[in-house]
Amino acid sequence: MYIPAKPTPKKHRLSAKQRAKQTKAGIMLALLVLLVSASWAMWQADRAPREKTSAEQILQHDLQSLWEWSDGQLRSGSEGAVWSIRWNVTGKAGSMKELVQKLFVDEKGNASSRVEHNEGKTVTGAFSAFGGNLSISLVKADSRSEELMVLLDTSGSQPMEQQLLLQATADISERLALLSPAFTSSMKVQGHALHEQTIPRITRLTDARSVDRYEDGGTISETFYTRMLRSAIAVENGKSANFQVALHKDTNSNNTELTIGIPVITGEYSVFKAESP
Repeated sequence: MYIPAKPTPKKHRLSAKQRAKQTKAGIMLALLVLLVSASWAMWQADRAPREKTSAEQILQHDLQSLWEWSDGQLRSGSEGAVWSIRWNVTGKAGSMKELVQKLFVDEKGNASSRVEHNEGKTVTGAFSAFGGNLSISLVKADSRSEELMVLLDTSGSQPMEQQLLLQATADISERLALLSPAFTSSMKVQGHALHEQTIPRITRLTDARSVDRYEDGGTISETFYTRMLRSAIAVENGKSANFQVALHKDTNSNNTELTIGIPVITGEYSVFKAESP
């Protein structure tokens, strides 16, 4: 008995239109996978802790050291002192406008009140996350870059927590590091001296060597170098210095005003009016 073989089923061939449609679907799927992968990578990058720059690390280390040194030398301690932190940074053209928009905001991220001076070259206002005053000044500019000075001040009228001060300076430093990772910084603390022998006490505390000393009437200023700090500047005769101490006798109140600056004191030695005698 003859049994015919089963016919081989014919393969269904896709038309050119169907093949093009299938290829397009494959490309879209591949692009979707790439997009999801890129989004995931960016999300992970945002979550990962950012490595601090050398300039940020130097500021945080030296500020913490200054807090600890001055705490036992000031009548009100470091919490009741007047603090001033200064940054100098160079960024691209438009950096000041960008920085003002990012720093002058309230807790909800909305623009906070601020005042413009010097034809808009200086902007001042409250730094709400810190409880102090912030100032941003345009020092120099050309078509490609801007040199900025940022100044953060406390009044000394209310106690300042160490962690709050460190966090505030870290937040500002992080913004500035995006403009230039090699910004420079300095700091100053002021208050009324607790002891008569303040300079010898600080010298022993910091294991510092004197680099220069100046005395005029009621003011004594001495510059030092210590290995305990990470910042330093070059001074005369090839020496290095990284902190300065000044004592100023107030003849009206009979108080001795103490100022300590790293790496040197910027501004006046004479202090503030916020702290009561």
